[in-house]
Amino acid sequence: MEKFEIFTDRLIITEFEESMAESVHKNSLDEDNRRFVPDEVFETVEEAHEAIIFLMERYKSLEGPFVYPVLLKSGENLGYVQAVKRDEGWEVGYHIAANFTGQGYATEALRAFVPVIMKKLGIDSMWGFCRGDNIASRRVLEKCSFLLEQKHFDDYQGQTQEIYKYLYRL
Repeated sequence: MEKFEIFTDRLIITEFEESMAESVHKNSLDEDNRRFVPDEVFETVEEAHEAIIFLMERYKSLEGPFVYPVLLKSGENLGYVQAVKRDEGWEVGYHIAANFTGQGYATEALRAFVPVIMKKLGIDSMWGFCRGDNIASRRVLEKCSFLLEQKHFDDYQGQTQEIYKYLYRL
């Protein structure tokens, strides 16, 4: 099977390698990650390594999740993009580590990733969900042509939160 790779002006989106465990661990520890996706925090390098092994195995499946690191052209890991199967269909996710935010990397990565992963999955629409108070994620989805479909209160990571539900269509 051909290696998954996307190149943009500044970024490379590719498959995980075991050697990325330390950077995945460090990137996962920032406050926004703890606040918005606490189940994606890896307190140790070993936890990150175990997750990487699992995610590398998922590349062989049709069910995902399909999670890919986002690297600067220099090779520095700054976050990830992902496609996860949900009851409603496929959902996009992403995280850019705090020391790389505010530079347009999430938007650049998502704009490149969404059409490619949708083609790979054979789908014509993709969801994006985030908490209402996650202004940065809402802005990224909107810049990437996701349209707000619904706002509602629901369980999110064990707490009732306002959820924004976006949809992207080809």
